Amino acid sequence: YLKDSLRALVDEGRRGSPKMMTVGLHCRLVGRPGRAAGLEEFISYAQSFGEEVWICRRDEIAKFWYQNHYPDGYGKAPNVTDLYSGGGSVQMNSSL
Repeated sequence: YLKDSLRALVDEGRRGSPKMMTVGLHCRLVGRPGRAAGLEEFISYAQSFGEEVWICRRDEIAKFWYQNHYPDGYGKAPNVTDLYSGGGSVQMNSSL
């Protein structure tokens, strides 16, 4: 499911509409040996796309957005340097 979802989003991104995919992880589920192996396989698959897929944490997404997409007219962008960095996400790299 994760691989199919990522493949579809990469294809959409290649057609000019970059996407973001979040993968929620719960320690009681993904921490089991069989599921950990599946996660490792998915991460390897995502990495196989090279620079087309950016594997990052939530705080990195926020920093990227504030640096590149903060709307004009709203004053100075908030300081996102000290954001809590729990969890993880996979996002299409639209800056390349």
